[in-house]
Amino acid sequence: MIQFKDAQSILDNTGMMEYFLELVKIGTQSNDESETSPSTRGQLDALAVVANRLKKLGLSDTEIDDNGYLFATLEANYSNAPGIGLLAHIDTATDFSGHDVKPILHENFDGKDIKLSDDVVITVESTPELALCKGDTIITADGTTLLGADDKAGVAEILAAVEFLQKHPEIKRPRIRVAITPDEEIGRGASKFNIARFNADCAYTLDGGWLGEVNSETFSADGATIKFTGVAVHPGFAKNRMVNAIKYAAKFIEMLPADERPEYTEGRQGFYHMTEITGNASEAKVSMILRDFEVDKLKMRSETVKKIAAELMLQEPRLKIAVDITESYRNMAYWLKDRPEITDKLVKAVEASGITPQIIPIRGGTDGSGLTAKGLPTPNLFAGGLNFHGPREWVSTRVMALAVCTVLNLVQGWTE
Repeated sequence: MIQFKDAQSILDNTGMMEYFLELVKIGTQSNDESETSPSTRGQLDALAVVANRLKKLGLSDTEIDDNGYLFATLEANYSNAPGIGLLAHIDTATDFSGHDVKPILHENFDGKDIKLSDDVVITVESTPELALCKGDTIITADGTTLLGADDKAGVAEILAAVEFLQKHPEIKRPRIRVAITPDEEIGRGASKFNIARFNADCAYTLDGGWLGEVNSETFSADGATIKFTGVAVHPGFAKNRMVNAIKYAAKFIEMLPADERPEYTEGRQGFYHMTEITGNASEAKVSMILRDFEVDKLKMRSETVKKIAAELMLQEPRLKIAVDITESYRNMAYWLKDRPEITDKLVKAVEASGITPQIIPIRGGTDGSGLTAKGLPTPNLFAGGLNFHGPREWVSTRVMALAVCTVLNLVQGWTE
């Protein structure tokens, strides 16, 4: 096995930075109100760019299917290894603008705070990993948009890895299937993924954060929609007659456990998170996400939501509340425990890159959550970005290159 741990060699001998900078300039935010797949046109535009790159790099079977999933194949040069997959997603989050991204390169970074505007500063105090990147090239947006390293860093790293493998046929590799997925940020990335067509024994998403991160465990997740129907009356004549739906939506939120919200939780603690509230005095709607690592605990959160709704309707019999709970994804650990070699090879690949693995449960989900549950075991690897989903997002090109090194070590591991 040839060990790869030289980030500069990757930067010098692949187009990784070019791929990344090209992709972040294409607006690819997903839209959970759209019923199409992909949910936005920009994702198809970016997928076409990636498909063209993959074809130029010599990958076969390169095609975007009817649902906006891009598949391609790098054929094996070692016959006795199972096929593996490399995945990343093309869409960016809905939390903050991802359109008209203007990437800024901070070359030979001095290790200090990065000021993007008077209101947007990336501080070492809030992100101590910055201090570890002195001398690197740091890429940010200009403070008015997110950057899109989640997960265009992963896409660029996959492109760089297959480029390097094509240039170096002496590196033993199994058959590698590449997939770039749409709509991961709105929980649909695995929903229309054709596992039979993908035809891999296992896969790896490059969708993690900081250097060395390995995720073989994720949250289990549900979505909840709570609709309140009150009694609308002219406010001048409302005494003892009006039932204000907004009032009861607010009461519902206040009755949820106050310390079990994202801003108060960490580690293995789950939460209730209100994502949207809309409506008027007659009708109101609260949208939520429910998260926990254990399915039993997640089910208890759903029961708590229903219990609070029932209590409010007892307080005010004229009030109607409808609760709709939908499954999003489940903790991949339930399935990966039966295939420990898949994560073990990833950990060894990180170590071969000269990095100490950080094996941590991810307080979120990846496409791998849904794919693992559907029969394609898919743990997650770091892609290098931090401060996702906001204007302070950044990535080190050195860390991105070390993710590529890890992939090169990983594919060799599957030939042993």
